Amino acid sequence: MNQGRGSFSLRMPVIAVVGLGKMGETIIHHIKRTGHKLLIAIEINIDRGRDVLAKAGIKYRLASDIEEAHKILDEGETILTDCLDLALDIEDINVIIDATGNIDVGAYIAWKGIAKKKNIVMLNAELDATIGPVLASIARSSGIVYTGDLGDEPGTIMHYLYEPLSRIGLDVIVAGKGKNNPLNPYATPSDLLEMSKKENLNPRILTSFIDGTKTMIEMTILSNATGLLPDIRGMHGPSSDLANLTRLYRLKTDGGILNQLHVVDYVIGIAPGVFVIATIDDDVIMSNLKYLKVGEGPNFLFYRPYHLPGSETLLSAVRAVVENKPVIQAMGYYSETVAAAKRDLSVGEKIDGIGGYTVYGLIEKRDISSSTGMLPIGLAEGATLKRSIRKDEILTLDDVEIPNKLVYDLWRIQQKICK
Repeated sequence: MNQGRGSFSLRMPVIAVVGLGKMGETIIHHIKRTGHKLLIAIEINIDRGRDVLAKAGIKYRLASDIEEAHKILDEGETILTDCLDLALDIEDINVIIDATGNIDVGAYIAWKGIAKKKNIVMLNAELDATIGPVLASIARSSGIVYTGDLGDEPGTIMHYLYEPLSRIGLDVIVAGKGKNNPLNPYATPSDLLEMSKKENLNPRILTSFIDGTKTMIEMTILSNATGLLPDIRGMHGPSSDLANLTRLYRLKTDGGILNQLHVVDYVIGIAPGVFVIATIDDDVIMSNLKYLKVGEGPNFLFYRPYHLPGSETLLSAVRAVVENKPVIQAMGYYSETVAAAKRDLSVGEKIDGIGGYTVYGLIEKRDISSSTGMLPIGLAEGATLKRSIRKDEILTLDDVEIPNKLVYDLWRIQQKICK
């Protein structure tokens, strides 16, 4: 059946996907397999876009402006373009999936998309950790859904563990993830060229995994959605198996590693799963959890042994459009991922940002990062150093000249309106 403009139900997702890398390509295939409607695919590398859509068996035509786009839609085909604004200008589109991982692109998509009343699925965790609180706040006030991805660790924890356990009265005292890679905060793209080829990943993306920045970003997103805080800067990140987690994640006064409860953290040794530790001061409920072999209490471990970024992303889009609900979004502004130096840096150097050669990320409580003027790593790319920095030193806003760009403008608004 021909599905031209104006023929789509308001209760079905009509999708634009931005970025056809590893995750974007996976999303495209799930859309095709499930019969959902992909109206437009946006990819800066048109040749790659052609390959992805052809491999998925999707009929497409190229468009560079709105007139060409309307002609293609009238004939029921999918648009392929490198023009971001087409996703914003086509009225039928009701949800945009950002799978770029590019902070500046993500800021443009989210800001303009919300203004155009488009629901936003933010698979771009780097952007979400930087200005997710302000974007979520504006989207809520506009009646639009801004949501993280169900399949990425923060969304998986929120949807499958934190939210349902909280709703039945359990007190979540720790939530976190298994780290997928060995931790080396000084890793660079040059160090990881061979591994990135093997994994079919951009070296900078892999670097952000290995140097720990991505883990910090993901737990910042979870913190801002739940109010759980990092116990210490950068979290503890112990090596452990599942059997020892409830013993580790106790207060120091009880023989554990924590200074406080209600924290986010990560564990080396349980990847690719996610977990929460929860308790309750109700003897009947505790007895039932013991009966169900959840554990011996008083703290119980709940674990999901996998997460499915890219493969569950479509469900985030469906939930946004059909139910008008996010999977995960910031409900406050509790944590920040700040920039630390990978090596000694000299005055006049430009910071290359996430997954590069100059900085790595550490999660910090927002009240500390704000009061001391720490530089969010999401604002670091392109910034010029005004003084020399020692290896492992936290950069501050006063240390750098940040170029004028949308993400910085939105971050400054976030400081004023988000608590």
